[in-house]
Amino acid sequence: MIRWRPSLRTRLAITFTLLVGVILVLVGVATNQLLRQNLLAEIERDVAHRAAAFRATPPTPPYELDTFGAPDVFLQVVGPDGAAIARSASLGERVLPIPDAAGRGEVVEARVGGRPLFLTAAPLDAGRQIVVARSPMTTYGALRTLRNLLTGVITAAVALTALTSWLYARGALRPIGQVVTAARSVRDSRDLSRRVPPHSAGDEVGRLVETFNEMLAELEIAYQSLDDSNQRLRQFLADCSHELRAPLARIRSTVDVLTRLDEPNTDDAAFRSRALADVAADTDRMARMVRQLLILARADAGATIERRPVRLADVIDAAYRQAGRMANGVTLRPPDADGLADAIVLGDADHLEQAVLILLDNAFKYTPPPGQVLVRARCEDSQARIDITDTGLGVPPEDRNKIFDRFYRGRNAGAATGTGLGLAIAAWIATQHGGTIELLNTPGDGSTFSLRLPLTEAG
Repeated sequence: MIRWRPSLRTRLAITFTLLVGVILVLVGVATNQLLRQNLLAEIERDVAHRAAAFRATPPTPPYELDTFGAPDVFLQVVGPDGAAIARSASLGERVLPIPDAAGRGEVVEARVGGRPLFLTAAPLDAGRQIVVARSPMTTYGALRTLRNLLTGVITAAVALTALTSWLYARGALRPIGQVVTAARSVRDSRDLSRRVPPHSAGDEVGRLVETFNEMLAELEIAYQSLDDSNQRLRQFLADCSHELRAPLARIRSTVDVLTRLDEPNTDDAAFRSRALADVAADTDRMARMVRQLLILARADAGATIERRPVRLADVIDAAYRQAGRMANGVTLRPPDADGLADAIVLGDADHLEQAVLILLDNAFKYTPPPGQVLVRARCEDSQARIDITDTGLGVPPEDRNKIFDRFYRGRNAGAATGTGLGLAIAAWIATQHGGTIELLNTPGDGSTFSLRLPLTEAG
């Protein structure tokens, strides 16, 4: 069974209509009751006033009881025995009763011949009484006409309210309908560039439309960023696969050649030494890539580095020893051993070594032989500074602000293979140690990357 669920505009129209209807009915009932009480009270006062007037100037035979000339006023004179002595012509043969309350001078309502009357009695001389009555039929008729008029007015007002409130709710909620339509359109078409037409009134609906459009804009930016990130990730996976496949192939071919060698002689020993050096270099290269991937995964997971006291001189020495196998014909000038002899920072030695290796590897990639890479280390105030300077291609000015972004490869990227992650990882490591990496370069004259780390009090 399908259950009917009215729309919001219908519910609002029904609510407003019921509210207005109840208010109008209450006002109509109150108006009718107040007017009825006032008119009937006026009749009662009129009857009492006429009775008092007859009592003040009692009529004498022959009784002239039609002095008021009002067809709804009835008079009757009653003798001491209670029999009617005289009646007004409007009574005809009817006799007005004298209830006990009327005999006491109160105005009461009674029915004579099926007709309601307000009557009272006033004593005259010689035991006579004058009975004054007045019919409220004219008043009742006027009240009935008023009720019919109020009913018509209330009905018309309720109908007009229903129509007006429905039209107003429809117009007021139209932007919400546009929001719903836009949301469905975005859901069906996955087109985040769609927008809801702005609402001119600066009310809640207008703010809703504005907020919805802002949300769509942010979603569009986020979706575009995610799409760009996915494209860069796919490119990264392709580059990473290529980077890993090449050294693995070389290692495999080298091992196959080594297994076919006979007893070592002088020539074979030299070849074996070169082959093992190539295997070691390729292994180091793959190990660095794997470490970078692990660091990247930890960074994305929100992990932090556990800090311990680390001697920077030991970190630089370890990185320098590994960097010798990455030079590829570029001269690596050793750092000053005394520059950071006693410098100690709080951090992780493996991560710091990886950051220095990333900067060295980056320098080797973009420095054609027979270029030079220089490592300088020194303390400045409360910071340790490690500068890695090369004589390579340098970084164009338009790439300086993006060089530390993930997957970004500048205009000189064609000169070397890579994934565009190294500098981003190095910057994350520096940040985790409370330091920074800054690019200092002159276009065409090589590059200088400066790694700065805060020293501990012991340093």
